[in-house]
Amino acid sequence: MLLEIKNINKFYGDNHVLKDVSFTASSSRTLGLLGRNGHGKTTCMKIIMGIIYGDSGEVLLNGAPLKNSGVKLGYLPEERGLYQKVQILEQMVYFGKLRGMSAAAARASAAGLLEKLGMTEYTKKKADSLSKGNQQKIQLGIALLNDPDIIILDEPFSGLDPVNSKILQNLILESVEKSKLIIFSSHQMAQVEEFCQDVCLIKHGEVKLTGNLREIKNSYPKDKILVITEAGEELKMDAPQDGDLSQIIAEFRQKGVGIESISVLKPSLLEIFLEKVGEGDEGA
Repeated sequence: MLLEIKNINKFYGDNHVLKDVSFTASSSRTLGLLGRNGHGKTTCMKIIMGIIYGDSGEVLLNGAPLKNSGVKLGYLPEERGLYQKVQILEQMVYFGKLRGMSAAAARASAAGLLEKLGMTEYTKKKADSLSKGNQQKIQLGIALLNDPDIIILDEPFSGLDPVNSKILQNLILESVEKSKLIIFSSHQMAQVEEFCQDVCLIKHGEVKLTGNLREIKNSYPKDKILVITEAGEELKMDAPQDGDLSQIIAEFRQKGVGIESISVLKPSLLEIFLEKVGEGDEGA
């Protein structure tokens, strides 16, 4: 599947929220939709989902309008919304039926997801008895309940501790292996960098950078190197203009310092984000 967001514009009164936003996302891959709060990420996700409509532009799947494609969509909104006084399994079945599933199919899918999420013991618990992190896991289960083809997750790691974050990552990777198309927004750059092949950075409703993350990193100047000594010390140095590292190696040997590795120093996703989006530019 190829999802194309083409020249999307959205206005709220005089506020031009999205300005000719264009990017692509593919099945079997994960795209990180990045940007500061208030810069248009969630609006863009809602337009893809058909929850709201853009004022111009198109959302296409394999060249045809997504809304006519018949593919199943799964959405985890940033604004959480469980029924606090309803048992977990009961409301998961309810949401499954809203998406066209039979009660039996929804119950079976819910049971399987609760097991993967480590939440089986909470089946008959009411939502208001769960921690924020566990409620987040239940909402993720609801997003995946109908085995969607396109999965859109808005700040999915919010409120999760490292153990539960790993469970979420495993579910995302499992969905990628099943050829799902995944888009998610997150402020946790290290996790985005770990398993996102593609990124799209939005600032004030405009796309500032989009494409394959590895290619984006490789496009940056290779003028720095990282030397790791046998003692574990990490040293950042200017790379030789001719690319010949032999002189650097010789200098370390003369000092009696062993080298474990030398590598070109590439920018982290966080560094790229700060460069393109800015540290001091607050969102609307």
